Amino acid sequence: MSHIHIDVNDLTFSYNKNNQVLSGIDFHVSEDESVGIIGANGAGKSTFLKILVGLELNFGGEVRIEEMPLNKQLLPKIREKIGYVFQDSDSQLFMTTVEEDVAFAPRNYGLPEDEVERRVSAALEQVRISHLRKKSIYQLSGGEKKLVSLATILSMTPDMIFLDEPSAALDPRNRRNLIKILNGFEHVKLITSHDLDFIWDTCKRTVLMAEGRLIYDGPTDDIMRNESLLLENGLELPLSLQQR
Repeated sequence: MSHIHIDVNDLTFSYNKNNQVLSGIDFHVSEDESVGIIGANGAGKSTFLKILVGLELNFGGEVRIEEMPLNKQLLPKIREKIGYVFQDSDSQLFMTTVEEDVAFAPRNYGLPEDEVERRVSAALEQVRISHLRKKSIYQLSGGEKKLVSLATILSMTPDMIFLDEPSAALDPRNRRNLIKILNGFEHVKLITSHDLDFIWDTCKRTVLMAEGRLIYDGPTDDIMRNESLLLENGLELPLSLQQR
């Protein structure tokens, strides 16, 4: 087995005793897998991602990232392996310019300045926004901010990337660009989205969440064509199928 994998066993989580958010989740991902996470609002998708990246640690059950148990002591090492793109880019970008934001993590980890420069240039080129390098963050569109947020995590060359609603605020051109970028990323990808066409275009495997449980885990093509299961869980067929 590759060292790049995620193992989740009997995961439970609640914000308080009367609000069970996740219950009895078993989930396993291997290297090179691209997994979409879908479900209606309140299904637990974003909370699940936040737990996997260590933003919520008060959970029950077991989570292991590359054989490391997810806990406070190992969190710095685990976060070196994972890049997480927030749904709201303004929660992720905080420096003055694009260049400074993309350089922040490599520089913060104490990498030599020539390596920081190499990584910044490579990340910006990978997401096709080298032309934005010197631009102020406040001047960017919502779609441009999303791509910069992705570049900030790619500059750390992660083994895994998690994205929460990545197609939100993207125009058609940037959406197509992001799909190409994600499909070119090797290793693990986890993507939550209400945009089922986006999931279909980027993920070979999809899990469906409802009321904090996984109720489907299998090929994306199968669930995207299962209209009755989607409707039962507050979703609709992808637009590309509705138009056929």
